[in-house]
Amino acid sequence: MCLTCGCMEAHREMGDNVTYEDLKRMADGNGQSVEETLDIVARTADIDRREHPREYGEGGPRPA
Repeated sequence: MCLTCGCMEAHREMGDNVTYEDLKRMADGNGQSVEETLDIVARTADIDRREHPREYGEGGPRPA
């Protein structure tokens, strides 16, 4: 895509990024919709961000 690089072209393959097609394949494999999968990713990231703020660039440098 790029769902991840910022080009705003969800189906464009470039570099080491996630495409819509990747996300759709993952959703199908888990018996979910793309929307459900995006919601799960967002909720999981919110929880992980609170538990590991340094990994998200918050609270100082990331551990090596």
